[in-house]
Amino acid sequence: MDLSDRDVPPRPASARRVAALCLCLLACPRATAQVDETPPLRLGGVLPGGVRVSTTESWGAFDFSLTNLTDVDRQARVLVFYDGRPDLQYGRDVWVPARATLATWLLVGPASPQPSARAREIQMLLYERAGKEERLILPRGEERVRSRAVLYQKRAAFTAVLLDEEPPEEIVFGQLPQPDSANDEALRLVRTFRQAHELSESVQIVGAGPMPPAPEAFDGVDHFVLASGRVAHDPAGSQALRRWVERGGTLWVMLDRVEPDVIAPLLGDALDFQVVDRVSLTSFQVESQPPGPNVAEAPAQRHERPVDFVRVLLPAEERVRHTVDGWPAWFVRRVGRGKVVFTTLGPRGWYRPRTRTDPPSPFEFFPALPVSLPHLQVLSVELPPRPEEDSAPDEAFQTALTEEIGYAVVGRGTAGLIFGTFLLATLALGLILRRGRRPELLGWLGPAAALGAAGAFVALGEWSRRAVPPTVAAAQVVDAVAGTEEAPVHGLLALYRPDSGPADVGATKGGFFELDMTGLEEQNRRLIRTDLDSWHWENLSLPAGVRRAPYRFTAPTGEPLAAAARLGPEGVEGTLATGPFHDLEDALLHAPGVRDLSIRLGPDGAFRAGGGDVLPPGQFAAGAVLSDRQQRRQDLYRTFLRPSEVGRLDDRPVLLAWARPIDMPFALAPEARTVGMALLRIPLRLERPAPGTSVTIPAPFLPCRRLVRGGATRLTLESRQGADMRLRFQLPAAVLPLAVERARLTAKIDAPGRRVTVAVFADGVPAEIHRAESPFDPVRVDIADARLLLPDEGGGLHVNLTVGGAREGGGTGVRQVDEKWTIEYLELEITGRTAAEK
Repeated sequence: MDLSDRDVPPRPASARRVAALCLCLLACPRATAQVDETPPLRLGGVLPGGVRVSTTESWGAFDFSLTNLTDVDRQARVLVFYDGRPDLQYGRDVWVPARATLATWLLVGPASPQPSARAREIQMLLYERAGKEERLILPRGEERVRSRAVLYQKRAAFTAVLLDEEPPEEIVFGQLPQPDSANDEALRLVRTFRQAHELSESVQIVGAGPMPPAPEAFDGVDHFVLASGRVAHDPAGSQALRRWVERGGTLWVMLDRVEPDVIAPLLGDALDFQVVDRVSLTSFQVESQPPGPNVAEAPAQRHERPVDFVRVLLPAEERVRHTVDGWPAWFVRRVGRGKVVFTTLGPRGWYRPRTRTDPPSPFEFFPALPVSLPHLQVLSVELPPRPEEDSAPDEAFQTALTEEIGYAVVGRGTAGLIFGTFLLATLALGLILRRGRRPELLGWLGPAAALGAAGAFVALGEWSRRAVPPTVAAAQVVDAVAGTEEAPVHGLLALYRPDSGPADVGATKGGFFELDMTGLEEQNRRLIRTDLDSWHWENLSLPAGVRRAPYRFTAPTGEPLAAAARLGPEGVEGTLATGPFHDLEDALLHAPGVRDLSIRLGPDGAFRAGGGDVLPPGQFAAGAVLSDRQQRRQDLYRTFLRPSEVGRLDDRPVLLAWARPIDMPFALAPEARTVGMALLRIPLRLERPAPGTSVTIPAPFLPCRRLVRGGATRLTLESRQGADMRLRFQLPAAVLPLAVERARLTAKIDAPGRRVTVAVFADGVPAEIHRAESPFDPVRVDIADARLLLPDEGGGLHVNLTVGGAREGGGTGVRQVDEKWTIEYLELEITGRTAAEK
C-alpha cells in the first residue's frame, strides 16, 4: 500500500488552539510590551547642588546621576527646563559605562517667574544617543515627562562656606558638654558678619565632594568663605573658584584654618605675604591703625580656651587697619575685578557673647547669636554683596559696535526723499491726466507709483543689508591679574548676519555668552554642554540683522599683564607689558583723586606722566580736538569711571588703554570678519625709588578721605548745610618715609554766599592758609613752611576745610539761605625727598 496516497484526517481541535493563540498575541497592546521592557538608562537626582542647593535668578549647577543597566556603554543626553518654558532647555551629553552609575552636573539658567515663592517646578527629559540619532526614554508609569519641585530663593546677598568634613557626632551618655567645633565657630562668625551687614541668616554649607568646575555655577554667590583646605584636592573646582573671583567675586579666607599653599593657585602674585607662625592667645586686644580719638577701639579680650592666631608678615609698605600685638588681624588682596579678604584671628576674636542688655538677635533661629566687635563691623565693609550687573557699559558699547559694523537701516533723509518723490510724481500725474482729460488713468497709475516707491524701499534695504558681510564686533574689557599668564575678559559682542537661517553658535575653548533671544520664544532651543569647556546651541534660527550678547571668558596672555612705575622728580615713569594686546592708544592713569592723568606712551612699553598731564574733570583724553573714535572712547571712559566704578576699583592706581581686540573662543559665524576694541585695565604697581631721591607726587596719587568718628569716609562734595571737615591726604606707601619740602593745594569750590577757609596743622594746631568769600574760580595755594608739612605716623597730611553757612544781605539783616555748595575737586601735589640710606 502506498502511504503517499493515503488521506490524512484533519485535527480540528489543535488548529483551533493555534489560531486562538495567534489572535491573543495579535490582540496584545504594544504599550504593554514597552512597560515591561527595562529601560537601558535610569535618571536620578536632578537637584540644585554645588555651591547652593536652591535655584534663583542666576545661573547654577544641578546635580544628577545616570545608571546604565545594560552590558553596553551608552551615550546619554539629559535636558532640564522650567515648567512653562519648554522653548528654553539646558542639557548635558555624557557617556555612561556599562553596568555603572555616573554622578555629574549640568548648568541651568536663571529661574523663570513662578507663582510659588519657595519652589520652582522643573521638567526633565532623558535621551539615549547614537551618533546624531536620539531616542526618548520615557519614565515608568503613565507620565510622559519627568517633573519635580526644587527649592527656590529670590536672588539676594548669598554666602557659601566650605568647611572640613567632620565624622558623625557620637553620642556618649554621661559625657560633659563639649566645646563648639571649629566648624561651628566658623559658621557662627559668618552669621555674625551677615548680621553686621544687615543680611539674612541664610548660609549655605558646601556639601562633600568636588565643587562645580564651571565659574558660571558660582553666579548665585556673593561671598565664598574658605574655612577648609580640602579645596587643594579639587583642582577643577579651584580653577572655577579662581575665575569667579577674577570676574568680580569676593573670597574670604580664614587663615587660621587654611594653609597658604592651598590658596597659592588662587592668587598668583597676590600671595605676597609670609606666615611666620601660629600661636594661641588667651588675652589680647585688637587695635585700630592708625589710632585716634575718632576711631572706635575694641575692648580687651580674655578667653578660657585659647583663640588661634596666625602671625603674617606683609610687604613693608603695606598699612593695615587692625592689628594684634602689631601683627595684622586682616588684610585684602585684589585679584582681577574681585577681591580676597584674609582673616588671621580665630572666630571668637571677632565677636562677644550676647548679654541681657543687648537687643535681641534679629535671627529667629539663632537667638544667642553673638554681637560683632568694631573690627568685624569694619571688615564687613570690605565684604559687600556683589553689585547687580550694571547695564550701562553694555548700553555704551552698543553704539560703538554698531558703528564698527557699519550696518544701518535706511535713513530718515532717504526715506523722506522717496516719499517726497512719490507724492510729487502722483501730483504731477494727476495734473497731466486732468489736462489731458484722462483722469480715469490715475486709478492704476497711482498704485503703480506706490508700488515703485515700495520697490525702492525694498531695494535700498536689500542693498544696505548685503553691503556689509557677516561680522562679529566685540568690545572687550580686560582686567589684569598680577603674576598669572591669563586675564578675565568681559564685554559685549554684536553678531551681524545678512541672511536669516539656522545658527551654529557656541564655544569650544571655554567662556560663555548670553545671546539676545528676543522674538525667538517659538523655537525649542537647547543649550547643550558636551564637555567642561565646550557647549553649543541646537534648534536655534536667527533672523537677519544684529544680535547682541554680553560675554565673559579667560584669555591666555603668554605673559602677565603688568604696569610698574616709580615716582621721580618729574612725576611718574614706568613700563607696561601687554602680552597679546597691541597698538595701544589714549592711555590714561586713573588714580584715587578726582582727576586723571594722561599717559605719554613711548617705545617698548615705556610711559610717563607728570603734574602737567592732569586732565580737567570729566575729560579723559589729551588734546583740544578729538577724532570721532577718541570721542567715543571718552564717552566710554566716562561710563567706566563713574563713582560706582571707581569704588569697585578700590582706589588703586589703574592704567587704562585702548588696544586691538584679541580672538575670542566662540563659534559665531563662519568666515565672518572681526572688528572691535579692547579696554585694558591694569593695576599700577608703584616701586620704591632709590634712597635720597627727589620725588614729585601728582595730585591724583594722593587720595583724600574725610575723618569722622569711627574711621574715614569719602569727602562730602555737595550739601546745603555748612560743613567743618578734617581731611587726610595719604602719601603713597612706596615713598615713605618722605621729607615733604613743599605742597600745592588746588581746589575748585562753588559756594555762593558762603565763607570758605582752608587750614593745615602745625603741632596739632590749625593754621589758616586760605580764606574766600563766595568762591567760584579755581584756587591754588603753595605751602613751603616745613612745620605745616609733617606727615602723621601713617604717612598722611591733614587739612581742615570749613564751608560756612549761607548768608544773604549784610549787617544786622543777615539771614540764612538754603543754597547748595559744591566741590568740583580738592587736591594736593607734593614735592619731597625719600629717606637717605642708613
